Amino acid sequence: MTEAHLAVIGHPIAHSLSPRLHAAALIAAARPGHYAAFDVKPEDLGPAVRGLAALGFVGANVTIPHKEAVLAHCDRLDPGAAAVGAVNTLKFTENAIHGFNTDGAGFLAALADALPGWSPAGRGALLLGAGGAARAVAFALRGAGARRIGIVNRTPARAAALLAAVGGDPAMRPEDADLLVNCTSVGMGTGESPFADWQRLRPGCVVYDLVYRPAETALLAAARARGHPAAGGLGMLAHQAAGAWRIWFGDAPPVAVFLEAARA
Repeated sequence: MTEAHLAVIGHPIAHSLSPRLHAAALIAAARPGHYAAFDVKPEDLGPAVRGLAALGFVGANVTIPHKEAVLAHCDRLDPGAAAVGAVNTLKFTENAIHGFNTDGAGFLAALADALPGWSPAGRGALLLGAGGAARAVAFALRGAGARRIGIVNRTPARAAALLAAVGGDPAMRPEDADLLVNCTSVGMGTGESPFADWQRLRPGCVVYDLVYRPAETALLAAARARGHPAAGGLGMLAHQAAGAWRIWFGDAPPVAVFLEAARA
């Protein structure tokens, strides 16, 4: 079996658990290969992507802040990634760089794992952030039947653009939400929280933080202290990793392999 070369690119990248997850998956699948993390500055994104392709890499994951910008460096886009406008998975073939997005499906699967029996269908969701991860989550929620989607972002124009793309509600307020999702990097490795208006959330509003390091973010701690059902990003990380693996190889080790590695 040919050795598989895989990678994740982002800036910064030291926080990423993807090398741990995919190293465990390579072992579980008895597949020879390695998975590396590369810190790629925005101005170096194009050369880095083409370099991975030229070096014979099978594929790569893409994380903050490159999920939207990397579209310009893909020769072909999966329809789902094209609709979302963000890519988190690259597959390199002999003649093309293919872009995919496994974040949305990974988010819904993780939400179902964390809250069995709970569904976003018919409910209101408020997203914090308007970047690549937020785009994937917003489109996934719309596809899952969410009734209303609101966006809060420090750059209003980006929030407005995503609301328009997904058919969101610019008038949605925190008190209208049944689900609050942090799609920003706020809280990653820090004690910061991206949300403070707790008195405005209705009782029972679910809080999901895409940040997975630390596993218990300030947002999650505050939510649980106030009685809100809450879950962190490790589940989504595991499910999107399994989705990427299926794109690269056609199958994947059980999600439990990725989850166990994430929690190790």
